[in-house]
Amino acid sequence: MKDLKINSAQQKNLFNNRSYLIKLERYSKELDQLNVKLNSYTCEPKTEDLFERKSLLKQQMHRLKNKNQEIIEAVKERKELLENQVDRIKMQLDDFMVLQSEFQAYYTSSQQH
Repeated sequence: MKDLKINSAQQKNLFNNRSYLIKLERYSKELDQLNVKLNSYTCEPKTEDLFERKSLLKQQMHRLKNKNQEIIEAVKERKELLENQVDRIKMQLDDFMVLQSEFQAYYTSSQQH
C-alpha cells in the first residue's frame, strides 16, 4: 500500500513536471509566431520610440528562445526534471508572459501611428 502511494505521488510529480515542459515548448512556438508578426508590415515602427521598442522586443525574444532551447535540451538529456529546472521553467514562463504583454502594447502603439 505504501508503495502505491509513492508511485502515485511520483506519477503526479512526473505529470506536473512534464506539463511544464510542454508549456515551455508551446511558448517557444508562440515566440516564433510573435517574431513573424513583429517582422510583418503591420508592425512597422513609425517613430523613434517604436523603433527602439521593436529592437528591444527582438532582443528579448531571441534571449527567451535561446533559454527555452537550453532548458528543453537539458531536460530531454536527463529524461526528468530537477527542482532547479522546474524553477527555471517557471521563470521562463513568467518572462514569456511579460514579453507577450509588452508585444501587445507595442502592437497597439504601432497601429495608432
